[in-house]
Amino acid sequence: MSAGIQPTQASVNSAAGSAALNLRSAFQAVVNLQDWLGTQTNASLVALGFTTGDAAVIISTIGNLNTLAGVYAGAAPGSAFNYQANSFALWGGQ
Repeated sequence: MSAGIQPTQASVNSAAGSAALNLRSAFQAVVNLQDWLGTQTNASLVALGFTTGDAAVIISTIGNLNTLAGVYAGAAPGSAFNYQANSFALWGGQ
């Protein structure tokens, strides 16, 4: 079939490279946010306007995603954990 975008070596290389780079960038963003959150308290997030519950969710969920970023970077994986379901509250099903 010749309709639509046809794969080429260049397009596959571009897609693979972009996927790997996007994943690396996403994990680095998590690490950067965790570094900042590590200097904050629940109360300091509440002072920014978050509810106590929302502040706790952010701190906990980013901490869990930071664990996943660590596995990506070579840390030993722990027990099975559903990071996608755990982060649902932050991405709102989008």
